[in-house]
Amino acid sequence: MPAAKRDVRGTVWFGRTRSSVASTQHAATSTASDHVPNNQTLSHATSGLTGLPPQPSVPNPAPREILARNPCEIYEPCAGIYYGRILVLARHRQNKANLVHIQMQAVERSAIEMCVQMIDRLAHCSIPRLLDVFQYADRFLLVWEPFECTLHEALALSCRITESEVAQILWPVFKCLQFLRGQSRELASLTPRDILFTEEGEIKIAGIENSRHVDPSRADAMTSTLNALRSILEKIMQKNGSNFTWSQEIRSFKSALAKSTSARCLDKLLQHTFFEQVVGGGGLKVLVELANKTIFYTISFPPEDSLAKTGPLGKPVEPSTVYDIGGCQ
Repeated sequence: MPAAKRDVRGTVWFGRTRSSVASTQHAATSTASDHVPNNQTLSHATSGLTGLPPQPSVPNPAPREILARNPCEIYEPCAGIYYGRILVLARHRQNKANLVHIQMQAVERSAIEMCVQMIDRLAHCSIPRLLDVFQYADRFLLVWEPFECTLHEALALSCRITESEVAQILWPVFKCLQFLRGQSRELASLTPRDILFTEEGEIKIAGIENSRHVDPSRADAMTSTLNALRSILEKIMQKNGSNFTWSQEIRSFKSALAKSTSARCLDKLLQHTFFEQVVGGGGLKVLVELANKTIFYTISFPPEDSLAKTGPLGKPVEPSTVYDIGGCQ
């Protein structure tokens, strides 16, 4: 049996063919108003924390059941994928078109319970939906709705990214950060690998399970996240080359972002005229298709009961190493 091989994106394939990632029936739904800036949403945005409307009181959701069973009874592992972290691509055993990503955690049960409650409380259209949670042996497995690729892969394409696509990438990111600020949370980090593209051409933000508490009234709240956004925008604009001419709107937005130093600046940034070109959903589907058609996949055929697993907590795992996920037969 040949050893598992990585492709250029770090994917270890364990099937004879690559299945198309389809949205699961549990996938989060959203309306156009969640993504598209319009006069109503812009007029309701505020310019600082002192003008923020009071947050509505939402009852905490009922604790999610952690299923004490082998996830391979429900999902069939297909591939180990490395996006800066190990994920398992799996498909539902009954409905083969339903694909998911499985993330493995080696933590205490109390920690995973708190993490899952936080994820459920922070449900948002720009955050991947957590579908199931399993406990098998000494591991916990988080089952997420799938995504196609990340901004990291999109930046590796040879084609240029249009200004409209830049706006459609950044708009849901800023809306997600605005939502998290209202919940007194912030992302622990934000890189191009954390900006996920779905099959439908929508944007999701990874890393909510590692988010942390923040006091939005502090002058330096979300400063590190805004710094990360400046770096991401710079990488996007550099991708088109030094001879590419960007509009006054995006250059003005870049300048405004450079001057933004805390969470209180998010509302004003969302009001910027640069985002007026965001219309409808699915505007990034062509970019997703190009990324998928450009990336080459290497396929291997290891035993059916093997898949990538996590190493010691906090240490990266080599994607080419194949381990048992938990008795998949």
